[in-house]
Amino acid sequence: MISVLQRFSEICTFFLFVLILFAPELGAKSQNNDSTKSEKADPKAVDLVIQGSIYDLNGEYNKALNAYNEALIYAPNSPSIYNAIAKDYVYLRKVDSAVEMLRRSIDIDPKNLDAHQLLATIYHRQGKMDLAEEEYRTIVSLDSTNVDAYLNLAAIYVSKEQPDQAAHLYEKLMDLNLADKNIQFQLGNLYFKQEQYDQAERVFHRFVGEFPQDEEGYLAIGAVLLAKEDTTQAIEWYKRVLSENVGFTNVREELVSTLVAVEDWQQAIQIYEHAIREDSTDSVSRLRLGDLYFEKGDTTQAFSVYHSFVETNPEDWRGYYKLGQSYLRVRDFEKSIENFRKTVELNESLPDAWFRLGLTYQQENHLEKAEQALKKAHELAPNHPRTNFSLGNLLFQQKKYEEAIDYLRKSIETEPENATFIATLAAVYDELEKHEKSEELYERALEMEPDNPTILNNYGYSLSERGIRLDEALQMVNKALAADPDNGAFLDTIGWVYYQRGEYEKALQYIKKSLAVRDDSAEVLEHLGDVYQKLGQMEQAYHYWKKAIELEPDRQSVLVKLKNN
Repeated sequence: MISVLQRFSEICTFFLFVLILFAPELGAKSQNNDSTKSEKADPKAVDLVIQGSIYDLNGEYNKALNAYNEALIYAPNSPSIYNAIAKDYVYLRKVDSAVEMLRRSIDIDPKNLDAHQLLATIYHRQGKMDLAEEEYRTIVSLDSTNVDAYLNLAAIYVSKEQPDQAAHLYEKLMDLNLADKNIQFQLGNLYFKQEQYDQAERVFHRFVGEFPQDEEGYLAIGAVLLAKEDTTQAIEWYKRVLSENVGFTNVREELVSTLVAVEDWQQAIQIYEHAIREDSTDSVSRLRLGDLYFEKGDTTQAFSVYHSFVETNPEDWRGYYKLGQSYLRVRDFEKSIENFRKTVELNESLPDAWFRLGLTYQQENHLEKAEQALKKAHELAPNHPRTNFSLGNLLFQQKKYEEAIDYLRKSIETEPENATFIATLAAVYDELEKHEKSEELYERALEMEPDNPTILNNYGYSLSERGIRLDEALQMVNKALAADPDNGAFLDTIGWVYYQRGEYEKALQYIKKSLAVRDDSAEVLEHLGDVYQKLGQMEQAYHYWKKAIELEPDRQSVLVKLKNN
């Protein structure tokens, strides 16, 4: 039944098209005598146009073209036939031919609106903005109520960085009462982006006057007041709007955010407390109240709010998620894991919860569990750059280098300008002894962030491990230490650079300091043993090598040293 109705609609449209097609000819005056009698359309032309229209309905555009071109023999001055030919050329992607037909149509009838509209559309899509602008200007001069032409012309002015011209067109639509809510909002935004805040405020006030139930207008006025740095007025505006429209939750959020920005915690908290008193089932307000306490630094009260939420909503994953986040922020990893596990138990489709669970497991050195959680997060959001990076970094930590490369590459594909992602991949290639790739990536990362201390340190260490370009390595690690003088990893690196340079006393000084300021590391303990060996203090060397083995029993480089010495 639907297809029959559709076909009937197409046929009705077709007959209307034929009537329109010959409207100029049916009403044309004779040019050869003074008679006022209208010329009749040539019946052969009418038949051919009908044939062409039927072909168009069936998508047979080449056959339609043949019919229309033959019709021109009998009606050579019909702009409508030229328009029909132009449309078929567009369908056949012969745009230049379409343009030529439209120009002929306009030559015959300069006020032919259909021809100007199609020509404007073609030029616009081709990016020929000057020509498109000319056509749209003609259209609005012929039809002052053509909203689409005004909007397209305004878009061209915006693209040509002529916002005042665009605003003028929007204002004209407003004056003609042709501006719907979207047009009014676009005009307000245009003024806002140009920092013409008084004009923007005027337009948005008109908007809320005409569309009082649309929250966006009220939010826009608040944004204008904040842009004018009139925070007090913005707060008063949001309060007034909220008192008259209690359901405007986005206005409420903006009011709270503004109060937090000026550190008026009491008022911000009172807003949510009032909302909860009005509706004790308002989950969003209860959770946001906890967030506010946490932002304020009152973690005890924040945890109290979240735990209360969980008690009354034991099947709602959001409460456990908030607790997991909060315990992670205070570094209570055990409780964080407990709550994130409960979160994914209630809703296993949350990539962010799996992601944070994985990171928390990693903090507790439960690397296999961390890998499982991060892989679940990756399964749910395979293109998320942070998930790919964190998973790649974890696999790097587990010495699963080849697998790590795949995820790190994906993270870089998504964020190609992220120097940390690039430098981490460089470190993986270092471990695989693919030093050419590693150096290329380190150089690329330093081009982006030449003062990044971690990248400087890691590149310097890479060079020192191979005993090459030691002066450069020393410069890099000194620059890193200038930014973070008590970083244990950086101190070990500079110690190792001095070791490779044969400056063993300096190496001893820095590596001992490294162990004093960081957790024990098998690598650093091995380095200290190596320095003592070079200084001829073998008892001390054995001592630190053995300590390294206690931390990492399968560390082959140390096992060889203990065996051979």
